[in-house]
Amino acid sequence: MQYHRALVGKIEKVATNMRWKLYHIQNPGVQSTNNFGFKTTISAPVMKDLLAFEEELFAIPKSIQFRQVNCEFQHALKQTCKNIKESKDIIIKGDKSKNLYSLPVAEYEKLIHNNITKDYMKADQIDVSQVNKEAARIAQHLGVQDRVDKFIPAEAFVTVKDHKPSFPSKPEVRLLNPAKSNVGKISKQILEAAVLNIRSTKQINQWVNSKEVIAWFNNLDNKQNLTFFKFDVVSFYPSISETLFNDAIQWAESIYPFSHEELTILKHSRKSFLFKKQEPWVKKDNSNFDVTMGSFDGAEVCDLVGLYILHKLEALVFKKNIGLYRDDGLAAIPGSGPQVDRLRKQFTSLFKKLGLNITVECNLKQTDFLDVFLNLSTSEFKPYRKPNQLPVYINLKSDHPSNIKRQLPKMISERISTLSCSRQVYDSEIGTYQAALKSAGYNENLEFISRRQQNSQQSKKKRRRKILWFNPPFSGIVKTNVAQKFLGLIDKHFKDKPLGKYFNRNSVKVSYSCMPNIASIIASHNNKLISEPHTEPGQKQKQECNCRGGVAACPLDGKCLQQSIIYKATVKSGKQIATYLGQAGNTFKERYSNHMVTFRHERHEHKTSLSKYIWELKRANKQYDVAWTVVARAPTYGPASGKCGLCNMEKTMILMANDPHLLNKRSELMSKCRHRRKYLLSGIT
Repeated sequence: MQYHRALVGKIEKVATNMRWKLYHIQNPGVQSTNNFGFKTTISAPVMKDLLAFEEELFAIPKSIQFRQVNCEFQHALKQTCKNIKESKDIIIKGDKSKNLYSLPVAEYEKLIHNNITKDYMKADQIDVSQVNKEAARIAQHLGVQDRVDKFIPAEAFVTVKDHKPSFPSKPEVRLLNPAKSNVGKISKQILEAAVLNIRSTKQINQWVNSKEVIAWFNNLDNKQNLTFFKFDVVSFYPSISETLFNDAIQWAESIYPFSHEELTILKHSRKSFLFKKQEPWVKKDNSNFDVTMGSFDGAEVCDLVGLYILHKLEALVFKKNIGLYRDDGLAAIPGSGPQVDRLRKQFTSLFKKLGLNITVECNLKQTDFLDVFLNLSTSEFKPYRKPNQLPVYINLKSDHPSNIKRQLPKMISERISTLSCSRQVYDSEIGTYQAALKSAGYNENLEFISRRQQNSQQSKKKRRRKILWFNPPFSGIVKTNVAQKFLGLIDKHFKDKPLGKYFNRNSVKVSYSCMPNIASIIASHNNKLISEPHTEPGQKQKQECNCRGGVAACPLDGKCLQQSIIYKATVKSGKQIATYLGQAGNTFKERYSNHMVTFRHERHEHKTSLSKYIWELKRANKQYDVAWTVVARAPTYGPASGKCGLCNMEKTMILMANDPHLLNKRSELMSKCRHRRKYLLSGIT
């Protein structure tokens, strides 16, 4: 069922994209506006030319065949997943390691509460509503109010700083806030354009990867006369104040002028809340200004502030000799020990004026930076990894698409070759990575790839096409070749036909996606434990039914207040039987009441396939009886996940049902999620 649900979601997505593509081809006069990447909430129009293709496309899940996989690694992995789901403890990740730690729910809640109350205080839901109203005005002005969700109230969580010397006797944690405004997606695009323009105009060394750091290192003159000056901004994201942000914006405007509308968006996106048990919190200075690590534009804000910092540092260090990657800075400077120490004090003083704290290491002839180790004395560089942190790669027997596993050795070779200044350095470093690859089940030998080979591979020009992708989920237990079936349908319905120039193997391609990994399983497990209501001894249990006649009068045997369920209605009329699958996002009682209204009033006959069938029986004067049962449960749409498990579950069950008496129509498979409406900014007046 898990695979079928994932496959149905991907099929619905590609069918929707094909409908929209054909719609715009056949209606060239329709102007597409800038929607900033936000997807429409309108169902794609039915295209008659695609109906035959869609009929066979939605038949693929029914034809899927599975096989037994006898693999010890997969069995061990399955047992691990089972242990995670059955655990009563919260599972916390290491902050800068791959380690995992378990903690009882009560202790975890105490830990996160203490860390939140240290810097935050409770806010009011009215404050959140005000921010949502402001976001609605911005979205309405841009014409995307029916595409953008309200503020995402994702729960705060922590990671364990297991790299600290005080661990484990006195463990410290990092508080992470994933709550964010969707307007941040627009802010991200504005800041990306500004940062790119300023970086190229001012010729500032703001690095985006290790390759740029190596290029900077290679271009340094007289390396023997220089020493490294390395600095790190302490808690960069949360330390960015409103004043520093405004100063950075004001400086940036002298190079890249922002419009009034863009400034409003940038400032609005900084309004943030932290959520615990759906309750909002703000910083103790009573300001909801924050640069959270989980925000859509957090990295871009740091880049802009970083450019401003580098501009300020030009008074202290020649700009070609210094660079910054987010919160990590590196300079190569001349001078004696006392001169460098004076520079260190000047750096510290400048950052304090900006409201930031830094740690500094100076007078270094060799140092690590990101994942490369640089040596000024020998002009050499090599790969770097933290002590006792061995590389870990995808196991060959893991449930990943074969193409990913096939390309892994080549990707490792390219990366280590890029981080090595010569073949000799590569040969001295590759042993650890070769051993890690072998322990993951691979037999390939990692080979050095020269700069010339890498450049020749990158220089190959490829014509850019607008490609429409189908991303079916991959699983080793699936015997059917889904990609082959899909491409076969493309050939069958479009090859040598009028639509063939729009839908062919060059414009529609397949790339397998992965099923949920361990990280998503852990996140789901933690959310379940945190959100579960804990009933204290002697406390009244949650009410499951409120029918006046009690369980005897309840349509669902005393459990009519269940939420987020898929239900089945079985209609019996003599020997005639019909079934209907529906969903209840709120309580089943509310959905049941709506069904009763459609049964009683003829004007609501066409509300559902079930009501239409009931009225057919009524007109034929046939007696009928309806039995209601719960067949599945799934979560409804949430702004944090951006997905609706309930709608997906309903569509999957309708599609996979081998019931000739099913009343549901296939058109329901292409309908948009109805639970998202209450989260849209268009609902705010």
